[in-house]
Amino acid sequence: MATFEEFMKLAEISLKDKTSHKRLNQIMHIMREYHVLRGLTPEKAVEVLQALGPTYVKIGQLASNRSDLLPKAYCDAFEKLRDDANPMPFDQVIEQIDRSYGRSWHEVFASIDPAPLGAASIAQVHKAVLLDGTTVAVKVRRPGVVESMAEDLMLMKHLLALAEFVSNSHRDTLLSLEGFVEEIERTTNNEVNFTIELNNLVRFRRELADEPGVTSPIPYPQYSTDAVLVMEFVQGVEISQVETLRVQGVNVDQLAMRVCQSYVTQVLDNGFFHADPHPGNILVRDDEVVWIDLGMVGSLTASERMLVGKVFTAVATGDTYLLKEAIMGLVRVTGPVDHGALLDSLSRLLEEYSTAEMKDINVGVVMTEIIELLRDQNMVMESSVTMLARGFVTIEGVIAQVAPSISVIEIVSKHVISQQAEPKYVATRLVDVVMHGAGSVEALAKLPTQLSNTLEMVDRGQIKVNGDIDVSARILATVYASVGRLSLALLSAGLFLGSSILCTTGMQPQLLGVPLLGVLGYLGAFVLGAYTVFRIMVSRHRLLNNEEPR
Repeated sequence: MATFEEFMKLAEISLKDKTSHKRLNQIMHIMREYHVLRGLTPEKAVEVLQALGPTYVKIGQLASNRSDLLPKAYCDAFEKLRDDANPMPFDQVIEQIDRSYGRSWHEVFASIDPAPLGAASIAQVHKAVLLDGTTVAVKVRRPGVVESMAEDLMLMKHLLALAEFVSNSHRDTLLSLEGFVEEIERTTNNEVNFTIELNNLVRFRRELADEPGVTSPIPYPQYSTDAVLVMEFVQGVEISQVETLRVQGVNVDQLAMRVCQSYVTQVLDNGFFHADPHPGNILVRDDEVVWIDLGMVGSLTASERMLVGKVFTAVATGDTYLLKEAIMGLVRVTGPVDHGALLDSLSRLLEEYSTAEMKDINVGVVMTEIIELLRDQNMVMESSVTMLARGFVTIEGVIAQVAPSISVIEIVSKHVISQQAEPKYVATRLVDVVMHGAGSVEALAKLPTQLSNTLEMVDRGQIKVNGDIDVSARILATVYASVGRLSLALLSAGLFLGSSILCTTGMQPQLLGVPLLGVLGYLGAFVLGAYTVFRIMVSRHRLLNNEEPR
């Protein structure tokens, strides 16, 4: 039965939802148009998602990284959704720029190329020239995309709230879907507001400044708004175009090493990383790596970075206990946890990779498998870590395409080892050791007092111990049988004693001068006693002959 809280949640969403009915009709019309019920090929699934709009394109983009849930053919097809969208007409682009600036685009740009450099579900990019002659790239948000995505998300929330209200089963699935919708909402809110991407560009470029041969586009805050983003125009080759890079004289092995090292640095040193590192977002310009499109980024705190480093170390060394220790600091517990079963599952997972060459270990896949294990144990990874797992799945695919001999796990392991020798890390570890040591000394000093208090509470009967013992069915059956026979013996003895007492009275009616009720009691006691003795003898015989008890 639904709770009052679920009823109020459904009522609140229903009051806010003014568009779901109309949008639901549109979705059903598209489903019928593409004959979805007859089945979907990967190519047709892409067409359906594109027809449904930017929210569903974003769902497809997120799903393209979930090869653990979807067949590879669908994941490969959904990759096209990243930058293979129908471009909007140029007059709409100009209209959007004018509306965003509140003035004519001619006051900012000398010219804008009508042919888009790329078109995605949320925005498209055009080459332009500023009035001072600087060549830039202009990213323009599609009209109405914010409103349409908000409508789709509201519809999803409404349907989930309704399902939660009417169904008491499949709670775990509903919670998982609710978390997925929240992730989509968070991701899309960041991507449709270009002010956020502008800030990401500023920070990302600043933190890449110390990395030789790695950079990102120069942002232009003075010309950017929440719907228009102006940045440096980067003319380069996608990292996946290996043959073109070789013709240009680029050492692709060194290039792949630099890209991988840069990504590991972003994660473990900066705690601010590119969350969508597919080949189209990594350009090579004169042997320089340029990270573009900072709409999706992830961030890790200092403690999360240290724990993620421990996860990588544990995977590389096969240390189950270190892996469990690190994971417990990165999760949110949603229910009871069987720590023994979790440790056993993690141990089996690491055993699968213990015989593999280090270069064959896929970090992203391992992290994804760990996340699935945790979900079975009522634990959910923080969103930043799940985003990191998807990022590593993508970057490993890029490295495998460019330089298959490069091992991501080796680079990560070496980075973690070198990081542990840095003064900053050593100082942090020393502080941890001192703090843990002080805590241990304090606990040791309190131990005699705590032990004395515990014994005193035991003496007063103030301590209760709860236990959960798993006993086999055979033992339970034996116990139940023994208790039953003991009960029959006690009942027989009770009847015998009671009948003896009755026989000393003059109770009527009587049989041969003895009260009839006493006679019946003696008879019942004899029958019960004989039956009990018989069952005991049978059990003893079966035990001596090693037969199954009944």
